[in-house]
Amino acid sequence: MRNVYVSLVFGVVAALLFVPGCSTSRTREPVFEGKRLGVWLVELNQPLKDNGSLSQLAAQNAMWTNVVQAVGTNGLPLYVGWIQNSTDIPRRYGSELAIEILGPAAQPAIPALAGLLRNDQTAPIAAECLLATGPAAIPALTEAAATMTNRGRSDAISILGEFGPAAGSAAPVLIQIIKNEPMWAWPAMQTLVEIETNAAVLLPLFGQHVADTNNAAGAAYALGRLGNAGVPMLLLSLTNEPRNIRCFAGGALDPDFQKYSTDKQDVDPVRFRRLRCIFNLKVMTAAWRCHSVGDYVAAAQTAGRYTNSADATIRAAAIEAFNYLRPFAETNVPRMKIDEHPFLRPAPKTLDGR
Repeated sequence: MRNVYVSLVFGVVAALLFVPGCSTSRTREPVFEGKRLGVWLVELNQPLKDNGSLSQLAAQNAMWTNVVQAVGTNGLPLYVGWIQNSTDIPRRYGSELAIEILGPAAQPAIPALAGLLRNDQTAPIAAECLLATGPAAIPALTEAAATMTNRGRSDAISILGEFGPAAGSAAPVLIQIIKNEPMWAWPAMQTLVEIETNAAVLLPLFGQHVADTNNAAGAAYALGRLGNAGVPMLLLSLTNEPRNIRCFAGGALDPDFQKYSTDKQDVDPVRFRRLRCIFNLKVMTAAWRCHSVGDYVAAAQTAGRYTNSADATIRAAAIEAFNYLRPFAETNVPRMKIDEHPFLRPAPKTLDGR
């Protein structure tokens, strides 16, 4: 009888301990206005249906912002976990948005987010979240740029550029990448010019790659961002082969890109990713001009714009490039060079003209 009594006592005690434990595990997820955080996330981060409006989307975002701010940093472990483990895109998107809403308050999640850079699937989201946490993430991003070999490395390098000069401590790592790792030199040059503007340090590095077909785009962007200091090297690049190198140089020399160079103070600065988009558009414009007026005509016209520069070094480089290009331009066929690419030739017309 005594054994039965003891068993009953232990059973009751175990039940009393177990039930609160279950309750704790259920309530560990933060609750706002009677709903668990995960429920709010699913409800407020679903795509709008066909009859949805922008006002509905704004209302959803505003409500999600209220939820995230009310829950505060208690939601960070869940957001990181959902980014890491969920294949549900709205859930991942909502988690990323939550960390961006928290901003610097999300700094406790930096180590976990840095770990997500090692996974190609989560690296882009993790990089954006690290950017949202502010300059405190720079050491983690620098470490990723120095040691990783997957997509997370390029994401980390690019995000460092978003911080501008505040990420200057990453410059030595980027310089070593440019010198020793050609596969990563392109993004490293684009970021380096955003965080380090000393032309004496940068020009020799960029000069190593300005005629490199694999990295010429990164070098041209960086030289264009330097402004007058980079223009002479870009002008001489107009004489290089193949065509794409001239197009990269032409894009970097475009006045609409040059006006954002670091030596110009009269234009409002724009973010790094927008600058890269502007550069890419100008490169496409330069390529279109090559096809429409001829390769060397386009290059000579670009060089010609700088032959009256007040800067003696720029003027000398422009004249040298123009004099080199002029004989080729005079015999250039001003039409698309489709004949060089048989697969681009138009299909022959039928007898009825179709």
